[in-house]
Amino acid sequence: MENLKATQRKITNRLKSLEELDGISVEVSGATKGTIHVRHENHHAPEFNFRWSADHFIGYFINADGWQSQAIVSLYTPMDAIHFVSAYTELNNIRAKQKD
Repeated sequence: MENLKATQRKITNRLKSLEELDGISVEVSGATKGTIHVRHENHHAPEFNFRWSADHFIGYFINADGWQSQAIVSLYTPMDAIHFVSAYTELNNIRAKQKD
């Protein structure tokens, strides 16, 4: 059980590293049933919700109208979170309707 809590904490910390990018916020709520919301201040930027399951985070894409997709990503390890952070950064760099 302690190992799962440590993994949850490490994954959360990796996702929070996205806050180092301009305009991105990462909101964490809940201690044992963790929820993480990744959003950007721009309307046409990728937004995700992560919910802690029994042993991993399940990620859902949130569209511009606030609708949540089916599960699209699972984060079991801190390295999975690093891969997500890299992918999110790339998505954010090519998002729709950017200013010139």
